[in-house]
Amino acid sequence: MQRQRQILKQKLNLSPLQIQFLNLLQIPIVDLDKRIEKEIEENPVIEEDDLEESENEKVYLSTNNQSNDRKTDFLVDNFTGNINTLSNHLQNQLIGSEKNEDELKVVKYLINSLDENGFLRRESTSIINDYYIINEIEISEDLLNDALKTLKDLEPAGVGAKNLRECLIIQNNKSDFDNKLLIKNILENYYEAFTNKNFEKIITELNIEKEQLSLVYNNVESLNPIPGAGFSKNKDNTEYIIPDFSISNKDGNIDIKLNKVRRRKINISSYYQKILDETNDEKTKDFLKQKLEQAKWFIESLEKRNETLLKVMSAIAEIQKAYFISGEDKDLKPMKLADISEKVQLDISTISRVTNSKYLEASFGTFLLKELFSEAYRKDNGEIISTKEIKNKLIEIIESENKEHPFTDENLCKLLGEDDYNIARRTVAKYRDELKIPTARNRRSL
Repeated sequence: MQRQRQILKQKLNLSPLQIQFLNLLQIPIVDLDKRIEKEIEENPVIEEDDLEESENEKVYLSTNNQSNDRKTDFLVDNFTGNINTLSNHLQNQLIGSEKNEDELKVVKYLINSLDENGFLRRESTSIINDYYIINEIEISEDLLNDALKTLKDLEPAGVGAKNLRECLIIQNNKSDFDNKLLIKNILENYYEAFTNKNFEKIITELNIEKEQLSLVYNNVESLNPIPGAGFSKNKDNTEYIIPDFSISNKDGNIDIKLNKVRRRKINISSYYQKILDETNDEKTKDFLKQKLEQAKWFIESLEKRNETLLKVMSAIAEIQKAYFISGEDKDLKPMKLADISEKVQLDISTISRVTNSKYLEASFGTFLLKELFSEAYRKDNGEIISTKEIKNKLIEIIESENKEHPFTDENLCKLLGEDDYNIARRTVAKYRDELKIPTARNRRSL
């Protein structure tokens, strides 16, 4: 026998306009133009005027190996420049080569088999088998070895290596270091001890001076561990950063602008509105009514998006006014999504959409909006500070440490406590990892 029971459920139904608005809200300005273009293509009643452009257009180029530093390293005026790929760079060096045609074909195949770092991590047997499957040509191991040698002779030095160890050895062999024989011996026979900074083992077993080993480390650190750095494996991997907001300090007053670089100006076509008014065909009327309603929703959502972005950014600027004036991290106040949510009376998920993947341009750098958010920490004296202040102090301590005997996380914990930053050792380790600072062992130097 079936039993009946009541279940109480709470369900939130979003209107199509709300869904469209939320989707537009999370799109950064660099992708907004594409989204508008897509809507224009799908909805014939939307017409487009000339593109709007801001007076001072700033487009920043970001690469996969760019650091997380706030200040932008590259300023690009347009999108038309050719990106030099590693493959093109290497193949250009083969032009005019006296190598036989069969070997050159294998070299070009190897070039296209490199990973983004410029390494060739495949076994010889696998390369020979795949080359046969693709080209229906069987190559010998001798031919493959000749092709590998040719590849490794190309610039940048280290390209074609199977791992970092071989990459460093290749570069060392091509270097003009006075101690290149010692470096080669250490990389070939003491690589594990070298990477783990087991100085005592290397000094004792090779019977060398501390200064000699220190010079080895200095020379190896000057080599390039990623020969593919600076090249793009695929032009599509290049990322362009367009700040969504710009903020400036005008005599102590914060001025906020919403970037509208290349934003398409759209409106509803009067032509289709006229057809709707005049036609008697019901199918045509239904179709045009639907498209006109969608167009109206989309345009309203874009306007609401801009209003919401400025509203949220204004609330952030109000809290972080001192920081935007000075540009100093010590003036950055603790701030959570919930603080902004309460201030502007919007849901936390909406604030998250606004701040996600959006960039802010200030006089002291261009950075992600989410970098302004941090947890609060109460010192023993009752003062409330941002956890970023603790991280800055952590960086300061590590930069001033004796690199022969760097501080462990336990030591760092005690030193931070001397400045009333009483946090647990695991929290120190967490902050160190977030700052991409190595462990004490890996910070050690001679």
